[in-house]
Amino acid sequence: MTEIYIFTGILIFIALVIFKTSKNFFKAMFTSILGGLGAICAVGAISYFVPISIGINWLTMIISALFSVPGVIMLLLLNVFC
Repeated sequence: MTEIYIFTGILIFIALVIFKTSKNFFKAMFTSILGGLGAICAVGAISYFVPISIGINWLTMIISALFSVPGVIMLLLLNVFC
């Protein structure tokens, strides 16, 4: 269980460094959060029609909020292949 916390901490650190290198830190962060949460909601909405879904928990919400749409796509691919 400790590995998950270390992995999540590393992901958060990488995302914050990426946001810091942009000119507008808060704009980049909020855009990523809104895009990621919107994408995970869209996957939840289309899961009624297509048999693919993402389990909603704190780890998937953090990854989707930090990495936006590419994070959600990564979660979908991990769900299919693992």
